[in-house]
Amino acid sequence: MKNQFVEHIASMAPHLRRLVLVLCVPLFLTSCYLPEAFNIDLSMERNGDYRLSYRGMLVQPTITQGLLDKSLDVDAEKEKVAKVLADLKRDSGFRQITYGGRGVFNVVYERRGNIMREKSFVFVRRQSRILEMFFHKERNTVEIRGGFVPDQYQDKLNALGYQMTGKIEFRTTAGIRSHNAAEFKEVGGQNRLRWEIKSITDPVPNVIIG
Repeated sequence: MKNQFVEHIASMAPHLRRLVLVLCVPLFLTSCYLPEAFNIDLSMERNGDYRLSYRGMLVQPTITQGLLDKSLDVDAEKEKVAKVLADLKRDSGFRQITYGGRGVFNVVYERRGNIMREKSFVFVRRQSRILEMFFHKERNTVEIRGGFVPDQYQDKLNALGYQMTGKIEFRTTAGIRSHNAAEFKEVGGQNRLRWEIKSITDPVPNVIIG
């Protein structure tokens, strides 16, 4: 899958500058990460305890752009890769990070916490939201939603050929107030939801529990 994505990015060279501008300028270019070929697994108990894992790729498009337009040489690429690694490693949840070339990083991320104490959580960064959770104390609910990219950019990104693929699975013993999952079932007192992301135009995952 990684090689297919790298080849796809290379074929988009004439349009890549436009892609980077559309995605990342409003999200602070240097800290922009894009999800690709990922699996997210999230479980949450009634008391707010949660476990989150992300396995897949994070793409840093400024590195990809620099290599394609030859504004980055080998040393400059190494420098930017080092900065990305340092940035990601600030979060101890990243258990594995390997650079696969052309701005593609293969990562394993795991985190445990309690959303009622934390109040909110965002993965990866507030400038690059892939998944976010919020505890609404006044309503005693937790909202979980995908961040991905802003809706107003979806048509442009789809026209440019960006492919975002992944699977999200969520399990909870809490009640489900609303959701837009493609699959929902109850097994042994546990609610299980599943989304499969096939393109950037798919609905952003959203679930409210409480």
